[in-house]
Amino acid sequence: MPVWDVFGKRKPDDEFQWVGGIKAPDVDMALVLARETHFRHKEGVAYAVRRRGDTDAALHVGKYGGDELGGLTDRSYRRQEAYAGVGARQKRVSREFARAGVRIDRSRPPAAGSPRARVPDA
Repeated sequence: MPVWDVFGKRKPDDEFQWVGGIKAPDVDMALVLARETHFRHKEGVAYAVRRRGDTDAALHVGKYGGDELGGLTDRSYRRQEAYAGVGARQKRVSREFARAGVRIDRSRPPAAGSPRARVPDA
């Protein structure tokens, strides 16, 4: 099965930039897979594919325009780097509970194989 390079534009003024590659039997399937794989979060305005190795061939531009892909919609919350760390959330929750006068018991039960987890003989 041939490998296709996928190119995309994040803004209307940008040049097409390489965003990845996919395997597909023909150009129509490559366009569908490119859209679903690399642009399903609506982070671009246009996309195109070209068979890997055909550097002189023209790009096959996707049928869906900027409106279909979502345009310049900010979807950064869908990426891992957009999430706050667990520590920051734990501090915030601890402060809220302290203001409310609620004590948080942070003790953990002993691990299954530890000596403290064993039941004493009767």
